Amino acid sequence: MDHHCPWVANCIGFFNYKYFMNMLFYTALTNIFLVITSWPLFSQCLSSDEIDYRLSYYLITSYLLSCTLGLVLTGFFTFHLWLIYRQYTTIEFCEKRSDGNETFKTSPYDRGLLNNYKTVLGNNILLWFIPFCKSTFYGYILYSP
Repeated sequence: MDHHCPWVANCIGFFNYKYFMNMLFYTALTNIFLVITSWPLFSQCLSSDEIDYRLSYYLITSYLLSCTLGLVLTGFFTFHLWLIYRQYTTIEFCEKRSDGNETFKTSPYDRGLLNNYKTVLGNNILLWFIPFCKSTFYGYILYSP
């Protein structure tokens, strides 16, 4: 087990870490897309006096919340990419940080950059962003029922 995630109400571990990463990637990407595409509406809402103040308040609040959520999720996704790169779990990272050891030496389970990502996301790089075909383990494809 890596950690218990209250946002998905489930424990995140080896068998569902890929799906957790896919969820983080797609929610961050969706928020970034929303922020970029709604920028013209947001700027028009700020500059125009003809828009009803209630609608303007709703649009500005929604835009700022989406900016904040997109920034937080992108940072969280990047942090988990770093954890995979270093072959750490969230619990191991928290334990090493609580020991006062900020050096974060290489994990004894480190298999190299590409193999670390293959361990979590699967051997086929083309399927990394598709939420099926769990990673292979000893040559066998593991499917969760």
